[in-house]
Order: sequence, then C-alpha cells, then structure tokens
Amino acid sequence: QWGNKHQMLFAIVAPIVAFSSAPPVQASAAALTGVWAGRHAVVNVNGLVTVDKTITLTCDNNGALHGLVGWLSSGDDDQFGNADDLGADTIVREHEEKVLGMADLATGELVLVERQETGQYTGQLLPDGSLHLKFAQSPPSNPVASVFTLQKTASALPVDPAELIANPEPTLVVVNRTCPDLSGSWVSPEYVAHKLDTASGKGVHIEMPGLSMTLTITMQTDASDCSFHGEHTWGNGASGGTEYLVGVVHDDGESYTMAEIPEHPEDGSTGTITGTVVFDGGKEEWVMHWHYVGISRTGSNGVVFDTDLTQLKSLGP
Repeated sequence: QWGNKHQMLFAIVAPIVAFSSAPPVQASAAALTGVWAGRHAVVNVNGLVTVDKTITLTCDNNGALHGLVGWLSSGDDDQFGNADDLGADTIVREHEEKVLGMADLATGELVLVERQETGQYTGQLLPDGSLHLKFAQSPPSNPVASVFTLQKTASALPVDPAELIANPEPTLVVVNRTCPDLSGSWVSPEYVAHKLDTASGKGVHIEMPGLSMTLTITMQTDASDCSFHGEHTWGNGASGGTEYLVGVVHDDGESYTMAEIPEHPEDGSTGTITGTVVFDGGKEEWVMHWHYVGISRTGSNGVVFDTDLTQLKSLGP
C-alpha cells in the first residue's frame, strides 16, 4: 500500500517537471498580482507528502513582490509536513508564511524568499497565467524540496495589499539582568601610575610609584538599573586626594564604565574608568579590574594606570 502511495505522488510530480523549460513570458504587475492554488507533492524529513497550496501575491510596477504562502496536508493520516518555526520535532498539517521577492517583468521569472525561515522559491509565470515554481529549504530550517505549478484562481486580492507588505509586529523582549552588589569599600594594592607631562612643550614620561586607592560606592540603584555613584581616595604619601564619580554596569552584568566629576585635587586628573567586576571563586571574593585614563585640570598632563580592587566584604556570586 505504501508503494502505491509513492507511485501516485510521483505521478503528480512527473508532468510538472516538464514545464521547467517554459519560454519567457512578458509579465506585468497585474499578471503577478492575485491568488494561485493547487495540489502538489513535497519531500521533507518525514517522506513524500501531498499538500494543497495557496499563494497570494501583490506586485508593483518595479516587479517587487510581497505575499503569503499557505498549505494544508491533503494526504492520509500518515502524511504530514513540518513547520520549522514550530520546532524540528513538531508535525503539523497546515502552515502559512509571509514571503517577499522580485520578478523580471520582461521574462516572467521570479524569486521569493520566506521572511521567517530559509525557504526560497524560484520559477516563472507561464503563458496561461499559472506559476511554475521550485522550492528548497535547508538547515537550520527543516529540509524541504518541491517542484510544482499552481493555477491562477483570482486576480483580485482577498486581503488589503498593505497586510502582505507590512512588517510583523515587533516582539518586546524584556531582559531581566542582575548586577553585582558594588556597595561598600574596595581597596587596591600598591600600583604605579604613568604620567605624560607636556607643559614644557615636550612629552615627558613620569612614573608615580607607591600609589594605592580606596573606592567607596555610596549608592547603587536596584539590580534592574545597575547605576551607582561614589568616591575614591588615592595617594602615595606625597600627593593624593578624594574624587567623586558616577558609573553604570553594562548589559553583560560584568563590564562597567565610570566617570570622575571635576573638580579634582591639584595634583589629580579627571578620568574615565572601564573594566569588569568578576567573582574569584578560588579566593571567594569579588574583584574589580580597573583601567584608568585621566587628563589634568590644565590639559597638559595625562595619567594612565591599571589595578585590581577587592571588596572588603565577601558576598559570594
């Protein structure tokens, strides 16, 4: 019995393939606007199936095509088709997909692509107004192939053309992100800052060893916002001061940007800090990687340094 079904379905395909060498047809926007329908064979991951297909298209004078392709399984209960957007293991009996494409009005040749999956139609308008098409869909969508001809059943569109052209409604994606608790004090080991002094008209490199700093986050908004402000105090015994800053943790929940707020101490600079905040599981502590770039009040000095700060309180991940 199964062999008879295959013979019947291949019989449907055989006369269709004969149309593949159809001559060019002078087309028009009106000729490629309307509804086409018919029954044909499809091969997919479940085998050979038959479907009743309807294609609704609107075409403009430039050959731009927009439309809707719908199909319904027309075989026995053991003949099904797959819709990729419903999942690779989901078997369905009907489906529809918006398409867009382009037609060469001089020859009647056209191409259509599905807007949500990987399916592509190529073919042309035949002299009797029917559409001869070849369809192929490849991974990551479910593999599908078919060759078929559909007869034009209506020249008037059953829907407003704007519905075929319009983009799908955008999906609002709500990202529930969380940020580490930065509140409290963070301390650095001793580090070396590098200054470039251009006041003399020449770039003079100056090392500033023995520096250390304490960052105190005095306010952090809730985890869905991840912004904060605070102050940091720095010095090496010879110079130092306290500066205020604001910052925000980025969408990845680890990287951040901070900006210092002028006025800064006489020997200080106003800078931008970038880095990441990560939990060191081996040491059971949060670590803030700190990359600083600052400019002095006069604009003649630039300062850079890197260090790691550890939080005085242990929070765990």
